[in-house]
Amino acid sequence: MNKKIYIGIVLFLLSYLQFLLPNNLIFAEILTIFWFLFMLGIILISDGLTQSIKHKSLLYVVLMNKKNFFSFIIISAIGALLLDGVAQWLGKLWIYPYFNFYFYFVFFFFGFSFYWLMIAESYLAVKAIIDYLKKGKQIVQRTFRFEQRLYNILGVIGVILILLSLILIFNDYLNQGGYIFDISKNTGYKVNFLIIIMIFVGIWFVFEYIEYKYKKTSLLKDIIHHYPTPLVSILVASFLLALVMEIENLYHGFWVYTNWPLEEIRFLNLPVIMLLAWPLHYVGFLSLFRAFTEKESDEIWRGDLIK
Repeated sequence: MNKKIYIGIVLFLLSYLQFLLPNNLIFAEILTIFWFLFMLGIILISDGLTQSIKHKSLLYVVLMNKKNFFSFIIISAIGALLLDGVAQWLGKLWIYPYFNFYFYFVFFFFGFSFYWLMIAESYLAVKAIIDYLKKGKQIVQRTFRFEQRLYNILGVIGVILILLSLILIFNDYLNQGGYIFDISKNTGYKVNFLIIIMIFVGIWFVFEYIEYKYKKTSLLKDIIHHYPTPLVSILVASFLLALVMEIENLYHGFWVYTNWPLEEIRFLNLPVIMLLAWPLHYVGFLSLFRAFTEKESDEIWRGDLIK
């Protein structure tokens, strides 16, 4: 077995030592260390599995040279803006009770680099396993006639959804007395959850258009060409990661969920709607990575060789 897997398992188990911390030692810096152990553990386990099965390593590609590394940092920062910027800053869907303003922005860049890589690596590991058990299609050279029109329409709809959602959400804030930026306290604002979903869908549609325009594979293209493995991998990976990550967070509440619809419907004391929304992490982050990088992301959607 790849030694990365063993190291990852050790780091993953060490992250659970936070449960033994007395209350007087619970503060942002200490919890951050344990969460970095958790994320690095998942990254190494997933990368080790992918390397063992497909002989490919996203971690190796990211660290291969300065260009790839800085591209990864930029992409993860953009992904952080899309996730926290939309869902936390605008949507008020969770808070970070242990963070102050300054520590949050230090964590923002380093923490989300690990978080994004954890999302991508966990997806690729599940995808590698499914591809191994069930081979993908052979090379598909032909595109369907409707694809060009479809992706052009998606691009236009995506831009409209983003702009319309931003107008609606800022109007919503205006009606509630104005916007207050606070990442550690519940400000009491209630934002229509459907607006947040509209923004994410709009962003995904724009990424799909970009991927098609630059002749790259995409999630939707794989589905159209009868290769459902990426979608299945997203659902499986997001469920597994959500389960272990949210359970570990329950004890100290490094982040706390707020303002979710139907909050009374819960599983493991977590809003069910939040758990159902977890795949959006994967769709958004992976589409972003594929849209704005080249060879380093060509395994994201492609398990066969769909053109």
